[in-house]
Formats: sequence, C-alpha cells, structure tokens
Amino acid sequence: MSNRSFYQETFSQVHSSVHLRWEDFAQPRKRRPARRLWLLAAGIVLLAALSAGAVAAHLLGLRDLVLPQEQPASSPRQAAQWATLSLSGYLYTPESQALAEWNDFLTTYDPDGAILSVVGNYPEPALDKYHCYLVYTQDMADKLEEIAAKYGLILHIWEHVVETQDDWIALLGDFLGDSTAYSGMIAEDGTFHYDGYLIPDSGTRLDYQFRRSVKGSLNDAYFTVDDLSVYEEWYYKTDEGWDLTLDLGPGRGFLLADLGDCFIFVTVLGGTNQGVTKQDMKNLADSFDFSLLTPAHPLDEAFRAPEPQQSVPSGPKLPDGIAGVLAEDGALYDTTGGVTTTLSRFLDVNAPEGYRLAADSYAVVDLEQDGTLEAVLLLTLDAGTDYGHLVLRQGSDGTVYGYALGSRELMDLKADGTYSYSYGAGSNGFGQMLFSETDASGTVCHDWATAPISYMDTVTDAHGTTHTDYYWNEQPICQGVYEDALAAQQSKEDASWHSMQEIQAP
Repeated sequence: MSNRSFYQETFSQVHSSVHLRWEDFAQPRKRRPARRLWLLAAGIVLLAALSAGAVAAHLLGLRDLVLPQEQPASSPRQAAQWATLSLSGYLYTPESQALAEWNDFLTTYDPDGAILSVVGNYPEPALDKYHCYLVYTQDMADKLEEIAAKYGLILHIWEHVVETQDDWIALLGDFLGDSTAYSGMIAEDGTFHYDGYLIPDSGTRLDYQFRRSVKGSLNDAYFTVDDLSVYEEWYYKTDEGWDLTLDLGPGRGFLLADLGDCFIFVTVLGGTNQGVTKQDMKNLADSFDFSLLTPAHPLDEAFRAPEPQQSVPSGPKLPDGIAGVLAEDGALYDTTGGVTTTLSRFLDVNAPEGYRLAADSYAVVDLEQDGTLEAVLLLTLDAGTDYGHLVLRQGSDGTVYGYALGSRELMDLKADGTYSYSYGAGSNGFGQMLFSETDASGTVCHDWATAPISYMDTVTDAHGTTHTDYYWNEQPICQGVYEDALAAQQSKEDASWHSMQEIQAP
C-alpha cells in the first residue's frame, strides 16, 4: 500500500491543526543549502507588450529585467519567450550582471548534487558567513566573493525577521498606507521583502509580495518566466509624483520602481482572470509612500539575529525506552522487518552490500504533535552519503518501535516536527507524521504515514494529458498559494541535530 493510500484509509478524518494564513507566509531564511523553495515561482507568466499609450520613454519595463546573457543579440530590448528576470535592477547594472554570473556558475556546479549529498546538514562552520546565499562549499564561497569583487558589490551577512505591521512601521515609517503587511525579512543594508494585501475601491483583494533591493549588494533573487507576450504594460505617475511601470496579465500584476538607490518589485498574486483591473493596480501604486523608502538606511547591528546555539545534551528529554536504545543498545521493534532487534543489529542487517551503515546524529522532535517526543536518527553510509532516517517512537506499553524511512520521505526536518517529502519531481510537499497500531480492518500492525499539510501532484489523465494539482489540507489551491506555503515552511526553525556521542544512559 502506498504512503498516500495508507494515509487516506487510516487517517482520512484527521486534519492538520495548521490553518492557511497569509501572515504565515514569511519569505525563507536560507538555513540549508540546495533549498530555493521561495524561488519556486518558475513558470509564472510575467512579461508584457508596451501599450500604445505608453509615455515617459525614459522608464523601463519588465523586459529590461531579463538577465544580460539571455538578451537576444540582435535586439537588447526584444523579449525572449523564456527568460530569467533580476529582482535587483535593470539590464546591465552591476547587480544584474553579478546575478547572471552567479546563476551561470550554479547551473554547472554540482549538477547531480553529489557534493551536497556528502555535505548534508553540516557545511563547514567557516561558511556560516554566507548563509544568506546557497553556499555549502569553499569553492562556492570563493566564486561568490570573486563575483562580488568584480562588480564592486557587498555580500549580505545577516537578515532580521520582521513579524508584524507595527514592526515594519517602526523600522521604515508608515510607507504602507492602507495596505496590510505580514511577516518578512530585512537584511543589514535595508533590502527587504514581505507579504501583504490591499483592498482597493473595487473590493477585489490584492494579495501581493513586496521587495526592495538596495543597490550595491549582490542579491540572488530572480523569477524564471515562460511567456513574455501576454501582459499589458504601461507607465504611471502616482498621486505623489512617482514614476512607475505597471503590468497586468491573466494571472499576475507587477509594479516596478527605480528609486535611485534601490529598486522596487511588487508582485500581485492575481490578474485579470481573478478580476484585477488596471485601476486596481493604480490604486495599489498610490497606496505606498515611496518617499519613506529612499534613501535606504542600513540597519543597526542590534537587529542582527542571535547566533544559533550549539546543540547540547541538555535539550528535550527522550523517553527512557528510546534513550536506552541509543545509549545501551536496548531492544527495539523493527516495524519493517517485523522483528525485535537492537540498533547495532538493525544497522548491520540493513546496510547495503559492501557498505557499513551508521547512525550519524539524532534530533528530538514531536513528529505527531501529540506531546510525545520521538527521536529521528540520520543514517549514513561509510562513503559519507545520507541513507535515510530511522524514527524511534515509544508506545504506551513501553515498547520502542523503529520506522525506517527513505532519504526522500523525510527531508528538511523542522523544530515543530514538520518536514518536507518528495516522490519525484511531480509529487512533493510537506506535512507531519502520524502513527497507527492497526490497519483499516482493525488488524494489529505498526505503520506510519505523512499527513500532508500542503502538496502538489502531477498526474496524467485517461486522455494522456498531464496536469499538476495543488492542495492545502486536502483542499485545492492555486500554484501561487502553494509556492508561498512552501516558502513559509522553509523559513521555519530547523530541528537541532545532536551527535550520537552526546547520548547518555537514562
């Protein structure tokens, strides 16, 4: 029985206690390498053809955000049908050129993830200063430094979480007007992003994502676009006299503003198909007080997030049975093999031929969110590669049950016990773990399943047509909401991993 079928049969009446709230959709802090979840907007339709009434020819548009190496040689302003757009500024600025070069490097570096699989959760401490970027080796750090120096840019070294609208106003002044801002991130130079919404006169709620990129820094934010022909683009002067570029298409709207020392990029998460009008876009533009966003002022060091604490054995206390399995090689019940064994014997039996299997480290979390702690062991081969996880759970009778999970069944474990999973490029999501001691017929068995919080499925119907569906708590949602949910999940605090040497007997 598949994991999804098991969930549907056994836990169909159980729903996550997490509710879909826009205020939860903070942009992620890049805590681990190879996780660009908040950039999963690839494929969103973005660009526009200039309208006949366009004026103020000195203003530029979305096509001018196409990275330099993707501009057609014959006409720098001719939009290609597939392009990557910089969120840091217009064509041939140092910021866009640096981003283009960094992206080119990333496309050829570690293409199969072999290096990352060895690094795993433990990049070198010396690389912590690059945590705002996706750096997990010294080669990557050296290349990043080289590019920044080439274009005279600085690198972000820390970010601060801004939780509420009052916090945004305290930092920047009331630039929001009638908009409502939720949580987001701000870097030391004043670069920031947040999610918010505005209800204009038409009554059509405009959910949007706002980004200010301060010039002089290397920002790695971008959008990948697949259709540059379906949007209308026009220039607009706000009531306060600010010159902007606006775009509106079937599924999105965009607002661009070059304020001199910083660049504004606002994405409206809806378009004409959702009832958004050109007047709505103008109302959104007029709602912001851009005078409070320039000049951009760097943040005081006091805003810097505290350094993460080292893992210590005095963390959450494991149930005695689990602690005994780890410290004294006590008995556990292997639910996959259906036998009582010990951790050392489990590792020997389940090692692939020619390899040794070891428990590298462990995390203590409440996977089922029922008040009872479980231990999640990271399994590694002697070659250094991850080999999945072993979850230890103590039953009400004191028996310790072991559940073996593949490497893609539990990924990016968070402190609250939630995690990501993937069954291939077309099926992935995040959720929490549920355990069962009987199957749907009441027969005793010990199994587990992921109760999805949000996920996507790509399926092929009887006519051979492939389509992708998105869900939150088993309810259909649009792609944009799913991508924002993934971003919020990625931004959560990671679980703390402890060395197996820290285990002490109960």
